[in-house]
Amino acid sequence: MSRPTFMYLCELLDPHICRESNTFGKNLSTQKCVAITIYRLATNCDLRTVANLFGVARSTVCTVVHSVCKAIVVHLRQQYIVWPEGDRLTETVNGFRQLYGFPQCVGAIDGSHIPIIAPPDHPNDYYNRKGWHSIVLQAVADHNLR
Repeated sequence: MSRPTFMYLCELLDPHICRESNTFGKNLSTQKCVAITIYRLATNCDLRTVANLFGVARSTVCTVVHSVCKAIVVHLRQQYIVWPEGDRLTETVNGFRQLYGFPQCVGAIDGSHIPIIAPPDHPNDYYNRKGWHSIVLQAVADHNLR
């Protein structure tokens, strides 16, 4: 993630997590809360490792990650995950028909296994049919692959 993208994300989340960060024992900045969350989600490192890297307690990592993820879902989801309506819906349907020969299609859905380090609790829940631990990412894209 580039620095400008990181700072933009922090700016968007600041009104929604800055007040809560005061309850984490230390007055953590929005940037630190977002960095902790991104690192934890990107690497799936255990809480102890993330806590040591950022100089906070394991319980703080857990609380911060949950708080930031909740803020993303509650306050940013509507802005970034949208279903086409009106003219955009018509454009998408026409695009799928013209580009790919699919009539009446408004989205293409696919999934992918994202490799993870199995969590200590219930590792078998993450064992996939391909023989390794993963979580499944599922996405929907329009005719322009967005």
